[in-house]
Amino acid sequence: MIGFIVMVAKKGGGKISELLSEARLAAAIDAVEKAKKVSRFDPIIVATNWPEAAEAFQSLGAVVDLDQGDFHFGKRLLALVSKYRLGKVFYTGAASIPLLPSSFLAQIASFLENDGVLVANNLFSSDWVGFSPAEALGKIIPPSSDNDLAWRLWDEAGLRPIIPPRSTATTFDIDTPSDLLILKAYPWLEGKIASFVEKLPFDAEVVWRIAEVLRDENAFILAAGRVPSYAWERLEREALCRTRVISEERGMRSSGRLARGEVRSLLGCLVETLGPEGFFQRAAEMAKAAIIDTRVLMAHRGIWPPDEERFASDLMIPEEISDPWLRDFTQAAKEAAIPVLLGGHSLVCGGIMALVDIARSQGLKGRRTESFPWDVGSLSNPSGEGL
Repeated sequence: MIGFIVMVAKKGGGKISELLSEARLAAAIDAVEKAKKVSRFDPIIVATNWPEAAEAFQSLGAVVDLDQGDFHFGKRLLALVSKYRLGKVFYTGAASIPLLPSSFLAQIASFLENDGVLVANNLFSSDWVGFSPAEALGKIIPPSSDNDLAWRLWDEAGLRPIIPPRSTATTFDIDTPSDLLILKAYPWLEGKIASFVEKLPFDAEVVWRIAEVLRDENAFILAAGRVPSYAWERLEREALCRTRVISEERGMRSSGRLARGEVRSLLGCLVETLGPEGFFQRAAEMAKAAIIDTRVLMAHRGIWPPDEERFASDLMIPEEISDPWLRDFTQAAKEAAIPVLLGGHSLVCGGIMALVDIARSQGLKGRRTESFPWDVGSLSNPSGEGL
């Protein structure tokens, strides 16, 4: 059997942070529901610092293991594997599989019947990882975050990586408010998270406007930040519009460049030269919409405002931002003549993939199709990332 572990953290610090925590809770409940449909997953374990959420998971038959003391991801995961004597493991963050169907989880489980393998959505920056045997975890330096888990299991424990084809379902993660805006417009969303985003106190008008641009063969769209090649390719292959992409500072966290203050951004230099308002004026001359990973710009500026202020920027609420530069940039984005989406890494990865799905779902006059007509991805022909 395979232990299914989902980690759910409640984060405070402000109303937007709490809203994101509630969204991740809804997504985690959906993850447990999906796991229950896969007979190979047993036990299903929820590790959390949120005692008030325990009852919801226990009612689904999950084992709830409350955090104790200071949290370290790798050490916590190792302790869970040891405590429950797990032989094989599938781990996911609370909001890392909101679009991944249970049928795909069943495929992953079948691959984990073999020893010496790991299955992950991204070898270099993982959000979910299955691995067999579980004892491989004891052979690696415990990572401080789940992003390094797959890489270390390959590099230090020698497991063979199985990486599924890129799809919206395998890459989409709820990390910032922008991801919730996209989910609010996503036609095939189901479960608790669908009910949650439907009741959000903000609309997804900007998402629909960007989707319209993606369907306009005469338009350009600007995407900037840590844009991966697969998201760029998806834009080129399936969106009707043309693209202007500035892809920079991929891996700024894992490389240590962010921590060492070494991040440099071409877009950041352009914004400094033109000023935020001037930048968006020029952007509107060259594109009909913009999708921007602002964390690269912040790192370039040498600032890292609190979560609540970064999230306020994503939602275009400049009056709740104390940092002068970020407040001015957010105000300029809000007043831009084109629709603008601001966010983090997830926005320009799975977010772009989802935006293409939304654009393709629109028929004449914005009508949506009734079913999801595109392949979520399959493990039948997995790749090893060339390794």
